[in-house]
Amino acid sequence: MQYAWGTGVAALLLAGCTQFGNIPQSTLPRDVHAVPEQGEVAEHPCRYGDVVRCVAKCTPDDPQACNAAGVMFEFDDGERTEPGLASTFYERSCDGNYAQGCNNLAWLYLRGRGVPKDQPHAMLLFMTAFDAAKLACARGDASGCLLAGEILYEGRGVAPDEGQALALLQRACDGGEPRACDLVATP
Repeated sequence: MQYAWGTGVAALLLAGCTQFGNIPQSTLPRDVHAVPEQGEVAEHPCRYGDVVRCVAKCTPDDPQACNAAGVMFEFDDGERTEPGLASTFYERSCDGNYAQGCNNLAWLYLRGRGVPKDQPHAMLLFMTAFDAAKLACARGDASGCLLAGEILYEGRGVAPDEGQALALLQRACDGGEPRACDLVATP
C-alpha cells in the first residue's frame, strides 16, 4: 500500500511539473543565496559589504555610495560601528543632494549619535531630504516618492499633510516600492 501511494505522489509531482514547461534561464530571478562573482562585487561593492571599495566609490559623483558607506559604519553589528564616521559619509551624500543621506544624517542629529544632539539642525536636514526626495520623485524615482511621503506623513521638518503624503506613497507603490504599498494599504 505504501509503495502504491508513493508511486502515485511521484506521478502527480512529475505531471504537475510538466505544466511549468521549459522556462528560459533569463526569466528566472538571480539566486540571492549564490555567492556573487568578483566582477559583480567590484561593480557594486556597497551592496556586498566591501567597505574599502565602497568608501573608495564615495565621490561627489556618487552620493549614493557615500550614503551606503555611512550605513555600513552606522549599522554593522558592532564590529565597526562608528556613528561619527557614518555622519561624515552621510554629510557627503547630502552635499550631493541625495535625499536618503540627508535623512540619515538628520536622524543622527536628532538622536545625538556621533554628532552633537541638535534638533533644529535635524529639522533643517529633514527639510533638505524632503526637497531632494520630491525632486527625485518628480523624476520618476519611486524610492524618492516613498521617502517624501514618509517625511510628509510624519511631519519631520515639514508640516504634516496626510493627503499629499498618501498620494506620494501611492505613486511610490505604483513605481514598484513594496514598502509604500504596505503603508498605503494600512488604514
